Amino acid sequence: MKKLIFTLPLLLGVLGMPSKSVAHTMFTNYLLNDELEFQSTYSTDEVAANAEVYVYAPNNFDEPWLESRTDEEGRFSFLPDASIPGDWEVQIIDEGHGEVIIVPVTEDGVDYENISYELKQDLHYSSTPMSPLHSLLITAGVSGFWFAVLRKN
Repeated sequence: MKKLIFTLPLLLGVLGMPSKSVAHTMFTNYLLNDELEFQSTYSTDEVAANAEVYVYAPNNFDEPWLESRTDEEGRFSFLPDASIPGDWEVQIIDEGHGEVIIVPVTEDGVDYENISYELKQDLHYSSTPMSPLHSLLITAGVSGFWFAVLRKN
């Protein structure tokens, strides 16, 4: 019985050792041709296929000027209306992750040189890596606790 009591915490510590969770962040690249083209991918090289896209014009941030989705390759394109100058906001959202891109537009069209990204708050997943040493230390602590409890009895 005592062997089971000592083996159980050891077994739980080794089997319950968490593996490093794989967090991923969305990245969006852009290119200006006839339209402004975006492609969103994750740090895991997966594409953000069928992600929601919302484009807000500078004169109305309450309602999207355009709602769409990325294609199978995570791509989306549009051309802002040059008659509405200012900072256009493009939001690309998929599975709790997202990217916000600010597209400045002047009367001459898209100011490609000044396109920027807003600060990402990609906190959907968190990763707390635990090494085997940490797991063994936790197991030793639990085992020591069990030893102290059994010794009192």
